[in-house]
Amino acid sequence: MDVVPIGDVYNRADRTFSLSYWVWSFLAAPAPVPEQFIAAAPTVLVDFMLDTWPEVKDAFPPEVRAAYVKQFRDPATVHAICEEFRAAATLDYQHDEADRGNRKITCPVLFLWSRQGQVAKLYDDPLAIWREWADDVRGEPVGVGHFIPEEALDETTRQLLAFLS
Repeated sequence: MDVVPIGDVYNRADRTFSLSYWVWSFLAAPAPVPEQFIAAAPTVLVDFMLDTWPEVKDAFPPEVRAAYVKQFRDPATVHAICEEFRAAATLDYQHDEADRGNRKITCPVLFLWSRQGQVAKLYDDPLAIWREWADDVRGEPVGVGHFIPEEALDETTRQLLAFLS
């Protein structure tokens, strides 16, 4: 939901992407730099990430933010998060590029994205991108921010049930 394949993300990255998704580069920086910065101010990081994401700014009440901050206080969790972003920029990207044009997803794919979010702004037709990777792709934009299940539980459930039936 609300992402395109990592190879396409990095191949199409530009200034707008860099400024919108700064956290991808930050978290992918070599250890222990992002881990140490996050350890010093986890609340600042969580609030900044959520507050500068305009389409989701008001979607996270204080108790949800506190739950995120709690996770960002755990060094092992933060390291794992950073490792995920490091893998996306290296191994995952390499795998996508090796698969491009050679392998396709063979099961049906449901792709939902935020109508007002960055995927809609950065990619003219995100379904077309996914159709390069799978033969049976369905989906549509949803009128909420990046956190689609959290912000539109009923719509997400409706889409999933229709897709799975």
